[in-house]
Amino acid sequence: MRKPVEIIEGDKSLRLNLYIIIASYILLIILIEPAIDFFLLLFYEAKTALFIEQINKLKLIVSTLIYTVVGLIPAFFSSWFGYRIVASAKLPPVLLSGKTRFPFTVAVIKGKPAKMFGVLIIVVSLVLISQLIIFAAKVFIL
Repeated sequence: MRKPVEIIEGDKSLRLNLYIIIASYILLIILIEPAIDFFLLLFYEAKTALFIEQINKLKLIVSTLIYTVVGLIPAFFSSWFGYRIVASAKLPPVLLSGKTRFPFTVAVIKGKPAKMFGVLIIVVSLVLISQLIIFAAKVFIL
């Protein structure tokens, strides 16, 4: 006879925190470009064609570096989440505090399928991390 499906109820406060973090992250991404423009134009007073060309080259390097770091944040988080899934062999994973909390109501997956999903998350996040680092390296080589 099959075991009944174990359900973990979603935590409303955790869901609210997730929404706040995502909104703050999107706001950060939107505000990066104007902030780079503002700070780069502070250092240049003369608006000649040569200075504008130098500012554009510097902006390419600075914005690529900042967007790479901002892109690495969710990639490292998803890699950590995949590791927690593999370590606990349970989806959603058991956290360091010993409790299982998740922002949404989900059915629990245990054993090998959970570990395989965790490995998949880790592999995808490591591919994303390597692509971001390669992209940043290409800009510095130019």
